[in-house]
Amino acid sequence: MKFYFAPMEGITGYIFRNAHHACFPSVDRYYTPFISPNQNRPMSPKEKRDVLPENNRNIPLIPQVLTNNAAQFLQATKVLADMGYEEV
Repeated sequence: MKFYFAPMEGITGYIFRNAHHACFPSVDRYYTPFISPNQNRPMSPKEKRDVLPENNRNIPLIPQVLTNNAAQFLQATKVLADMGYEEV
Protein backbone atom coordinates (compact mmCIF):
# COMPACT_ATOMS: atom_id res chain seq x y z
CA MET A 1 0.00 0.00 0.00
CA LYS A 2 1.23 3.49 -0.84
CA PHE A 3 0.71 6.44 1.49
CA TYR A 4 0.42 9.90 -0.07
CA PHE A 5 0.20 13.05 2.03
CA ALA A 6 -2.24 15.63 0.65
CA PRO A 7 -1.71 19.29 1.53
CA MET A 8 -3.93 21.63 3.50
CA GLU A 9 -3.29 25.27 2.56
CA GLY A 10 -1.72 27.22 5.38
CA ILE A 11 -1.13 24.15 7.57
CA THR A 12 1.06 21.59 5.82
CA GLY A 13 4.09 23.67 4.91
CA TYR A 14 7.66 22.45 5.13
CA ILE A 15 7.83 22.78 8.94
CA PHE A 16 4.78 20.54 9.35
CA ARG A 17 6.05 18.09 6.69
CA ASN A 18 9.40 17.75 8.47
CA ALA A 19 7.72 17.08 11.82
CA HIS A 20 5.25 14.64 10.24
CA HIS A 21 7.98 12.79 8.34
CA ALA A 22 10.06 12.47 11.52
CA CYS A 23 7.12 10.74 13.22
CA PHE A 24 5.76 8.82 10.20
CA PRO A 25 8.69 8.03 7.87
CA SER A 26 6.67 5.50 5.87
CA VAL A 27 4.81 8.17 3.82
CA ASP A 28 5.68 7.52 0.16
CA ARG A 29 4.97 11.02 -1.19
CA TYR A 30 4.19 14.46 0.11
CA TYR A 31 2.44 16.99 -2.12
CA THR A 32 2.83 20.74 -1.68
CA PRO A 33 -0.03 23.20 -1.55
CA PHE A 34 -0.56 24.68 -5.03
CA ILE A 35 2.06 27.07 -6.36
CA SER A 36 0.23 29.78 -8.29
CA PRO A 37 2.53 31.58 -10.73
CA ASN A 38 1.46 34.89 -12.22
CA GLN A 39 2.74 37.35 -14.82
CA ASN A 40 5.16 38.95 -12.35
CA ARG A 41 6.79 35.90 -10.75
CA PRO A 42 6.90 32.11 -11.02
CA MET A 43 6.21 31.76 -7.27
CA SER A 44 5.91 33.91 -4.17
CA PRO A 45 8.71 34.03 -1.59
CA LYS A 46 6.54 31.92 0.74
CA GLU A 47 5.93 29.30 -1.97
CA LYS A 48 9.63 29.23 -2.82
CA ARG A 49 10.60 28.78 0.84
CA ASP A 50 8.14 25.90 1.07
CA VAL A 51 9.74 23.94 -1.79
CA LEU A 52 13.41 24.74 -1.24
CA PRO A 53 15.29 21.42 -1.15
CA GLU A 54 17.16 22.44 2.01
CA ASN A 55 13.78 22.79 3.78
CA ASN A 56 12.64 19.35 2.63
CA ARG A 57 15.65 17.07 3.13
CA ASN A 58 14.90 13.35 2.76
CA ILE A 59 11.23 14.06 2.08
CA PRO A 60 9.76 12.68 -1.17
CA LEU A 61 8.11 15.94 -2.23
CA ILE A 62 6.01 16.60 -5.33
CA PRO A 63 5.27 20.28 -6.00
CA GLN A 64 1.86 21.18 -7.46
CA VAL A 65 1.41 24.08 -9.89
CA LEU A 66 -1.98 25.68 -10.55
CA THR A 67 -2.42 28.07 -13.47
CA ASN A 68 -4.36 28.36 -16.70
CA ASN A 69 -1.42 29.99 -18.50
CA ALA A 70 1.09 27.72 -20.25
CA ALA A 71 3.94 30.25 -20.16
CA GLN A 72 3.51 30.77 -16.41
CA PHE A 73 3.35 27.01 -15.87
CA LEU A 74 6.57 26.50 -17.82
CA GLN A 75 8.28 29.33 -15.95
CA ALA A 76 7.34 27.79 -12.57
CA THR A 77 8.36 24.29 -13.62
CA LYS A 78 11.73 25.62 -14.85
CA VAL A 79 12.40 27.10 -11.40
CA LEU A 80 11.36 23.79 -9.79
CA ALA A 81 13.55 21.79 -12.20
CA ASP A 82 16.48 24.06 -11.35
CA MET A 83 15.88 23.13 -7.70
CA GLY A 84 16.16 19.46 -8.65
CA TYR A 85 12.50 18.45 -8.88
CA GLU A 86 11.78 15.91 -11.62
CA GLU A 87 8.01 15.73 -11.19
CA VAL A 88 5.13 18.19 -10.71
